Amino acid sequence: MFIRTMFHVLTLTVILTAPGLAYGGKPEYGGQTVEVQAHHLEFVAEPTAQATHLHLYILDPQDKKVTNAGVKLQILSPDGLKTALALKYNVQEASYVGDLPLTVKGVYKVVALTTIGGKKLNARYTFKR
Repeated sequence: MFIRTMFHVLTLTVILTAPGLAYGGKPEYGGQTVEVQAHHLEFVAEPTAQATHLHLYILDPQDKKVTNAGVKLQILSPDGLKTALALKYNVQEASYVGDLPLTVKGVYKVVALTTIGGKKLNARYTFKR
């Protein structure tokens, strides 16, 4: 009985904390999603030959796009280089965007520092290049 209960608790924990499942939905843009204070943040990294094009899509608790946030990324590259990158809202792409000019292969760790109406919302992501 104890083992079955622990299995259910662990399964539920994995489901609720997995990227892309945080708010019960599939990522709309093929990225990683996280729910923070009822806001949905989806991170997408698109590698190109010279850089990686980064997107952060933000939805408020009513699932409306947030276009007036302050967004900064703290990025740790596979070779240990730390980079800060401010993202700006792009109307054509309907997301906060920026280009990371690093091309080192491996796993990048990203912390999105977002401020919306005085609230600080932080999320963590990774992407592979």
